[in-house]
Amino acid sequence: MKIKSIITIIALLSVGVSALAQEKEGRTQPVRIGVALTAGANGYMSVTAQSGMLTTYQARELSADWTDKSLAFGVEGSLIICDRWKLDLGGSLSASNVPPRAEVPGTMGNAYEMGEIPTYASVDMQHRLNYSAFIASSYYFRIASAPALRPYVGVRFQAFYAGATRREQSYEAMGRSTSEGFALAPGLLTGVDYYFSRNFFVGASVEPFRYTYAVAADRPQEGLSLQYSDTHYFGVLAAPQFKIGFVF
Repeated sequence: MKIKSIITIIALLSVGVSALAQEKEGRTQPVRIGVALTAGANGYMSVTAQSGMLTTYQARELSADWTDKSLAFGVEGSLIICDRWKLDLGGSLSASNVPPRAEVPGTMGNAYEMGEIPTYASVDMQHRLNYSAFIASSYYFRIASAPALRPYVGVRFQAFYAGATRREQSYEAMGRSTSEGFALAPGLLTGVDYYFSRNFFVGASVEPFRYTYAVAADRPQEGLSLQYSDTHYFGVLAAPQFKIGFVF
């Protein structure tokens, strides 16, 4: 008798869960969260602090062209609102630090001599910080003959920053040398996502038009004025990107 009761309860629970699952599947959730792994054009920025013991300094421009950078992977988070509007967020951060090391003098002169002790050169203190962030807003279109295919159009805005500091281990050095750079890149966005199921998709995107403004600033010695250089870059069908992700 107990076994029949248990079987009956399990059967009723199974029917109830199935009904709730069907109801949830047919209903559009107001907000869904997506996470995707991306692969495509790299948007990193990097600068290097110059030596503070040069006689002449040339202003250096930052590269804002996505075509001269290698393939990169990233992570993108999304909010899908009413299965129509999509908000994408992403970014990256990297930092490095090289502690200084003093020179260790040896006994060797300008030419190599067997048995003499070589000199260990000093190591300059260096610090770097790079980060980037982007936000994109787009609108999903529906195709009645291909419901799993979701093309979209929108806009994307990216921002990049890079900074570097160097302190040379020499009595002739005039303090720290610093370099900074930033870039702002608004652009149009178009792409398509293909949903193999309600929660799994692959996609691709490209920016039909992108404008980038980048600025580099160097201060090779403490107390000197900044030396600026700026760049204006225009791109068409820029920064293609592929993605594979899940929606919850």
